[in-house]
Amino acid sequence: MSDDLNDEAIRKVRAVILNHTGILFDDHHSHDLIRHITSACTDLKIPLRTCLDQLDNSSFLSRFLEILIHYITIGETYFFRDKNLFLYLRDTLLPDLIRVRRQEQKLYLRIWSAACSSGEEPYSIAMLLKYLLIDIADWDIYLLATDINKNMLHRAQEGIYSRWSFRDDPIIPVGSYFSPTPDNRMKIDDSIRNMVQFDRMNLIRDSTLYHAREPSSLDIILCRNVLMYFSSDQSREVVRHLICSLRIGGYLIVSPQEIGLVSGHDIRMLHYGSVFLHERIEPASHRYEKRDLYSCHEHEIAHEPNISESLHPADTDLCDQEPYELPDDITVEGGNILPFSILTSIDKSEESQFDQFITENRLDEAAQLIAQLNSDINPLWVRQVEILIRGYAGNGEYDKALGWSDRLIAVDVLNPRPYLLKAAVLDEQGMYDHALQSLRQSLYAFHDYLPAHLAIAGIYAKTGRPDLARHHYELAVHILESTDEDTIREETEGIPAQKMKDMIQMLLRG
Repeated sequence: MSDDLNDEAIRKVRAVILNHTGILFDDHHSHDLIRHITSACTDLKIPLRTCLDQLDNSSFLSRFLEILIHYITIGETYFFRDKNLFLYLRDTLLPDLIRVRRQEQKLYLRIWSAACSSGEEPYSIAMLLKYLLIDIADWDIYLLATDINKNMLHRAQEGIYSRWSFRDDPIIPVGSYFSPTPDNRMKIDDSIRNMVQFDRMNLIRDSTLYHAREPSSLDIILCRNVLMYFSSDQSREVVRHLICSLRIGGYLIVSPQEIGLVSGHDIRMLHYGSVFLHERIEPASHRYEKRDLYSCHEHEIAHEPNISESLHPADTDLCDQEPYELPDDITVEGGNILPFSILTSIDKSEESQFDQFITENRLDEAAQLIAQLNSDINPLWVRQVEILIRGYAGNGEYDKALGWSDRLIAVDVLNPRPYLLKAAVLDEQGMYDHALQSLRQSLYAFHDYLPAHLAIAGIYAKTGRPDLARHHYELAVHILESTDEDTIREETEGIPAQKMKDMIQMLLRG
């Protein structure tokens, strides 16, 4: 670490970022923060010490934050990311909404893609609408896309993408919407590009859509893979503003990893297969005092005592997504990994039938069997899902494996292990940045989760970043030092803490 970036300086920059963006860098991500700060100072062509000394200058701070935001908010996205969600939009949610609007003779739609990054998400929605609406010229479509990252917005407005943005199969024909560029990239057609209005927005400063056509009038808001990076207070505040920008009956869509961050008396969570929606509702008057607790003008949201009561059973099959597999050095079998307060009875005949399907490699039949038990979740069901995931991954059916992993994540978004499993297969395929993202989500759920630190260190080691690898190995040793040497931690495969620590220290010495 540079002498200029001592603990006090890091705390100061961390506080500035939190105050202006809501993004929380904890102690475990200090190395990432240091890298971002150094990069920003390099871009500004000023010494690090000079940069730190000028943070109290509002004019300089504005320029510094604009560049720093570029480094800390580079999002991972591609067209039709999360195929099961876009299939649900294509086959159910949007057709139902379109049908109602036709019946009412009100041909309009209001959709907001918050934190749109480089634009693949809103353009995916635009293409989907054009596919669904043969009379689209007669419709008043308001499709807003916002992001805090100025550079990402510029890329989105330019509408030129590398082949990497098309790495998942599209769910509709899209060939006519793109044309090749001389440098072997693809440019989106103006008919799609002009459907989207891009705007810069800081979600913690101006989340409510007062500058839109009508506040509290949106049909759908997508805000995915964003809330998890905010502090708990900031994410709660952002959710409040997002909900207030919806009409009654409108939907907020977050990632499965973030559903635990959305709650309130004015919303209910709906569950369709592996797709989760939060619908804004008009709360029953008898649930509230005379004071309007769900009003968007109140500072705090009242919370549901048990959000699971509003879960609806799955209506659709899981759709194919991305791959992952468990590496040989990590084991997931055994133990109750989720904190279930009520454990339902287990049908031994179904357990035996599942084991037979797995033994005979009849994985789709095994999947159908446990899909029927979705409303009867218990530790056995969790174990079976993990076995199914490993089976699909072992067969190379990675899309199905990841579909089930996301379903497992959705059961308990604060359980670190499913994120670890997802990261393992991404690692195996060489998708290291994606694997690291999943592992960071694991640490967000439990910052002292030993296997995640070891997995991150392993990725950094083999991708030529030994300093970062060492940092996470040292964190792993620190975690083990708080454990009695003969204690066998659940996640260390029966290896006592002291022996595990010795093994890691050998890696550090090597």
